[in-house]
Amino acid sequence: MPGMNAGDSEMGSAAAARLSRAVLAIGLAAVAATLALRLWLGRGLPLWLDESWTGMIATQTSWSAFWREAWLDCNPPLYYAFMAGWTGLAGASDTALRLPSMLFMALAALLPLIVRVPGLGNRARLGWAVLLCLWLPGMAMAVDARGYALLVLLSVAQGIAFVRLMTHPALGWGWLWASLASLAALTHYHALLLAGIQGLTLLAHHKGAALRLWPAALPFVPAFGWLAIHAPRLADYARPDIAWYEPMSAQLGGDFLLYAFGLGNWLLAGLVLTLVAASFFSKAGAEEKPSSDLGIRALALTSLATLLGELVLGSLRPMLTDRYLVPVVPGLLLALILLIRIDRRGGTVRLAGLLLFYALALNPLALRAKLETKTSYGFAAASQSVRQSGAAHLVFSWDHPASRILDAGSLAKLGSFFLTREGVALPTRAVFLRPGEDGNLILNQAAGRDGAVIWIYNRARISAARTYPPMPPHWQGRDCRLERGPWVGTWACGPVRD
Repeated sequence: MPGMNAGDSEMGSAAAARLSRAVLAIGLAAVAATLALRLWLGRGLPLWLDESWTGMIATQTSWSAFWREAWLDCNPPLYYAFMAGWTGLAGASDTALRLPSMLFMALAALLPLIVRVPGLGNRARLGWAVLLCLWLPGMAMAVDARGYALLVLLSVAQGIAFVRLMTHPALGWGWLWASLASLAALTHYHALLLAGIQGLTLLAHHKGAALRLWPAALPFVPAFGWLAIHAPRLADYARPDIAWYEPMSAQLGGDFLLYAFGLGNWLLAGLVLTLVAASFFSKAGAEEKPSSDLGIRALALTSLATLLGELVLGSLRPMLTDRYLVPVVPGLLLALILLIRIDRRGGTVRLAGLLLFYALALNPLALRAKLETKTSYGFAAASQSVRQSGAAHLVFSWDHPASRILDAGSLAKLGSFFLTREGVALPTRAVFLRPGEDGNLILNQAAGRDGAVIWIYNRARISAARTYPPMPPHWQGRDCRLERGPWVGTWACGPVRD
C-alpha cells in the first residue's frame, strides 16, 4: 500500500539519521579520547633533534633565509612554510611547535565522519575513523613537530577525493584530487608514488573520460617545479656515504608491514588475519549495504599496490624508512574494513573485534617511555646548561654521516636555536667531525677556555663518537653533562673554570 510504503520510508530515514548521529558521536568520543592520551604522552617532553630542525627553519627572520634553509633540508617545504606562519602567530615554544601535529591527526580521523564517502556505510565510516585514531605510529606523530601528521591528514583527504573522482570522473573532482596529491607531495616526496598509481588506475578504468580531465594535472606543477629545484640538493642526501637507510631484509620488510598497518607485533597481526579469514565464511546478511563501490575498492587496491612498490624499490636500493609509508596508511586501514565484510552477518562483532585488537596495541606507559628515550637525541637541556654556564661562545657539532653535506651556517643556527628562542645571542660555530677523529680533543680545543660545547652524536652510524665517545678525563676543568640512550647522546660542557 502506498501509505505504508511512505511510512516505512519515513521510519527508515529516521533510523538512518539516528544511526548517523550515533556514528558521529562515537567517532567524536574516540577522537577526544585519543587526543587526551596524546596530550598526556607529550606532556613535558623536550624537543628532540628533528623537531629542533623544524623550529630553526620555521623561525628564520626573513623569507629569503627561510627558503634557503628549506632548500638545504631534505624534505619538501610545505610543512615548514606552514610552521613559519604558525610560529609567527603562536610562537615557537615546545607546545606551540607540536600543537599543529596534534590537530592534524585529530582532523584526519574526523574526515571520514564529516565528509560523505560514496559507497561507504555508517559503520564502515566509523571503523575507518577509529582505526585512524588507534593507528599506533600516529600516537607519536601527534606529539612530534614534524610534517608526518600533516601528511596523514592530506593522505586521508586525497583518498576521499580519489574515491569521488573514480565514482564520478568530473573536472572539479579531478582538480581537488590533484591539488591534494600535490600538497601531499610538497609535504613528502614519497606521496608521488601513490598519486602516480592512482592516476594510472583512473586512466585504466575511465579511459577517454579520464583523458578529458587533463587540465586537472595543472595542480601538480608546483610539486614537480619544486622537485626540479630541489633535485641537486636531494642528490647530496642520496650519496652512499650520506644515506642512513638500512638494506632491505625479510625482517625489515616485516617491520615495514607492521608499521604501515599500525600493529605492534606479529601476535596482533595474526589475530587480525584470523578475523579477516573468518569473515570469508560468514553468511550474507542485511546488516548494512556492502561497501563495494568502485572508488572504495580502488583506494584500497592502489594503497596496497603502492606499499608493494615501496618495498620493491627499497629492495633495489636502500631508500626506505618506515615513516615514508604514511601516504598509503589511510587506504590500508580502509582495506581492513572492507576485508572483514561488515555487510555480512556478524559484521558488527568483527568490527568491534578489529578495533579491540588495535586498542590492545596501545600501551601508554610503553609509548611514553619510548618518547622519553627519543628525546635523549636532542640538546634542549644541554642548551639550558650552556646558557647558565656564562660561556662567551658555543661550539656545536652534530656527529652523523649527514653532517658532511650540511651548511656550516645552518648547523650553527640549529645549535643556537634554544638559546635564540630564549633571547640569548651567543656566537655559535659549527664544527664537523669525520669518522676516526677524536671529538674530545677537537671540540675541546675549538672551544678554548671561555667557550662551551654541545656534541650530539649517533654511534649507530659511521661517526667520530663510534670510535671515540665522550670521555670525561679529556674535559677536566669544565662542568659537563651527558644525556644518552643505547646509541645516541648529547655531551655538553661549559667553559673552563677559573
